[in-house]
Amino acid sequence: MASSQNTPQLLYIAPGDPWDRWTNSGTSISLIEGLRAKGLLFGALSRFATDTAELHGRSPLRHLTREAGGRLSKLLRRPPPSRPETVDERAEPWASVLRRLPPNSWVLYHYALPEIDRSLPIRRVLFQDMTVDDAVAARGFGWSRLSAAEVDERRARTAQANRDADAIVSFAGFVADTMHAQYGIPKSKVFPIGGGPIRRWDRPVPADLERYRQRHVLFCGRAWERKGGPVLIEAFRRVRRELPDAKLTVVSSGAPPLNEPGVEQLGLIDDARLHQLFSTCSLFTMPSICESWGLVYVEAAAHGCPTANWSNWALPDIVDRNVTGVLTDRHDADGLAEALVEALRDPQHLMEMGQNAVRRVHEVLDWPHVMDRLLAATFPEALDGREPVWMRPR
Repeated sequence: MASSQNTPQLLYIAPGDPWDRWTNSGTSISLIEGLRAKGLLFGALSRFATDTAELHGRSPLRHLTREAGGRLSKLLRRPPPSRPETVDERAEPWASVLRRLPPNSWVLYHYALPEIDRSLPIRRVLFQDMTVDDAVAARGFGWSRLSAAEVDERRARTAQANRDADAIVSFAGFVADTMHAQYGIPKSKVFPIGGGPIRRWDRPVPADLERYRQRHVLFCGRAWERKGGPVLIEAFRRVRRELPDAKLTVVSSGAPPLNEPGVEQLGLIDDARLHQLFSTCSLFTMPSICESWGLVYVEAAAHGCPTANWSNWALPDIVDRNVTGVLTDRHDADGLAEALVEALRDPQHLMEMGQNAVRRVHEVLDWPHVMDRLLAATFPEALDGREPVWMRPR
């Protein structure tokens, strides 16, 4: 609940239902819980909200109605409604809730762009995971379907919104680089906060050399094309030529039938089965074509499963190179195959990287550190003088 005191707090505008476990892959509720634990949460709303009834929690009846409507639309094959990405601070329901915020409070716009009411004594922080040009170049998340004129309009609007914001947070550090290069935004204005594991594994991970001798690689990603499934299969064929005993388990409901030597294919699995795979496989990989973070890398690391992957997108923030995983600067099938072979050839080093990966999750990537990095952007006084643990130097 919002505090009755006149102290600044944060209103979180989520990319979907803020109270749902899986909104933005679970990061939304994790941010909400962290802010609430520190007494800094004013409330949370979906950017598609039409009223403030769920400002402080989910309405079960409304949730059931939305679920039923969504299922009916799928059965009738209705396209999802077109929804604006902007939030007009002068329009309802936003105007009324923003006027209730204590002075100098923050509004966190997660994947939404505000149309600013400059009469309000509030500050705005935008959660951005990549620039328009990054998204278009990677052909991810539907951007390739936009016309050149639509891209130009989105770029101009997005760049201006980020210039107007008081701060910007992102999952990964590459966003500060590309925003500076493409929008002229100072890197010091962008705070990479990362994201901790959603599927928890808080038990000790034993140093078991036999596990890493199995040369068992795990891939987990529903969006088969975007997560790099086809290029992984190409790379794994080359791995098998050098290491014939290597095995690959593919967990993906979106993958076509693979019928590849050494490859086990699974569709949807429950969390218990995924925990079992994370904690017994030797190595994780997911060579995404477009990826702003990748919580699955962090969840694998928490289970002692190091990563072999390309060195692009968020991987340099998640993986400490040659300490918690192997990264290659060759972003193609040959480069990925080399990284996989390098990792799998040395079970002792693989085990050491697995142990280091667990420590990195606890010491750098987990949610308490994410919250500290968010506080550095919004409420640095709440850090009580301590410096956040940054994923890499800012």
